[in-house]
Amino acid sequence: MQTATLKPEALAQVDLPSTPPDTDARNIDSIYDNLVHGVGHEHVTEANVEELMRRATADHHPVLAEELREWRSNSDGKDEKPAAG
Repeated sequence: MQTATLKPEALAQVDLPSTPPDTDARNIDSIYDNLVHGVGHEHVTEANVEELMRRATADHHPVLAEELREWRSNSDGKDEKPAAG
């Protein structure tokens, strides 16, 4: 039986999901669609978190709804964008 050899550089090649560049941060549908696909959390704000929570609950996405509730409870009322790196 032959065993495969895995090169260390291959381990570093991971495609992580990211928010599509054409996301409209003002469009609740665009934000919600991204959240359902596991990206776009940077577009959640105090202004839209309640609507996003309602939609997640109505669409039977309990994990997303809970993540949004946690975001809301940890929010200090400021919609700050992450620092660009």
